[in-house]
Amino acid sequence: MRRARPAVAAIVIAAWTVACSGSMPSTPSAPNPPATPAPPTGGATIDVAGTWNGTGADPQGPEKMSWVLTQSGDAVSGTADLAPMNAADGSCASCHKFKAGTVSGTVSGSTIAMRLVFPAGGDGVPTPICTITFNAAASAATRDRIDASYGGDDTCEGPFTGGTFTMTR
Repeated sequence: MRRARPAVAAIVIAAWTVACSGSMPSTPSAPNPPATPAPPTGGATIDVAGTWNGTGADPQGPEKMSWVLTQSGDAVSGTADLAPMNAADGSCASCHKFKAGTVSGTVSGSTIAMRLVFPAGGDGVPTPICTITFNAAASAATRDRIDASYGGDDTCEGPFTGGTFTMTR
């Protein structure tokens, strides 16, 4: 029986060593790295801040425009100048489209919604009592080009649809 004690003790010590070694790692494990955030979907909103020039037309006739825009996040604002393509052609545009106004709107991805307001008044304006408003939308604008369609209202001529313009930097 004396010989059995050392053998039993050796077995108990071996079992205890194996059991304890499983709970005590020999080297500390490295923490899991943080998850990488997924890239945004839908593309980034374009930056339209800056000076733009272009041409357009609606049922009143062709026009040229220039804008100076600022942008904060998705909000756009700025100034706009509107002029007829030919001031002597006798169209409504030749007298109604001498205006200075404002631009306001939003940009989401490559989509732009804007409102251009050309208020009554102004020095040398042939129709100083008229206000013109454009409600424009562009669905595939780029950093350097905006192709939009618009409708609006001229307080002297009434509502209109079917306008388009192209603006570039």
